[in-house]
Amino acid sequence: MNRIGLALLAWLFLGLETGLRGTLRLWSPEVSPGFVFVLIVFIAMCGPGRAVAWWALAGGLLIDLTTPLALKTAGPAAVIVGPHAIAYLVGAQLVLAMRGVMIRRNPLTLGFLSLGAGLVAHAVLVAIFWIRARFDPIEFHATSELVDRLAGAAYTGVVAIALAFVLLPMAEFIGLPSQTRGRFGR
Repeated sequence: MNRIGLALLAWLFLGLETGLRGTLRLWSPEVSPGFVFVLIVFIAMCGPGRAVAWWALAGGLLIDLTTPLALKTAGPAAVIVGPHAIAYLVGAQLVLAMRGVMIRRNPLTLGFLSLGAGLVAHAVLVAIFWIRARFDPIEFHATSELVDRLAGAAYTGVVAIALAFVLLPMAEFIGLPSQTRGRFGR
């Protein structure tokens, strides 16, 4: 894996996510595409297991640091480190489990895996924030957040299909094997 190429790609995708979050949102900020999550799913689709875990944690940490949460009390928003990192790690583990039965060169595969992993990751994220809201003064309503985040996962899946046309040709450039060989080396 080319760590420098992946780091530059992560920086670019983080810029896309933070810059276009307000422009591409549908009805709430949570219903916007997760560009960094699509990159994590792509790395999980092609990369080695241990590296996938580290990239998932790093990508989740980047989102944690750039997504402040509103507080119930009047004051600045809070940045909580960890929830997105854990959720992205769980989503990446789902992709690692499913990638053996997927056709990696198909753009629909990235969309399908982004949708499935996004549903799981956002369910984990809502559960973490729901537990956290019991003890911390963060503004969080589990039902509406779950609906919005699951819709955001579907939106991310659709955007991932379009991004696949850019990411799949770049796989060899950034050092990720885009297609594994079969049992007999074909």
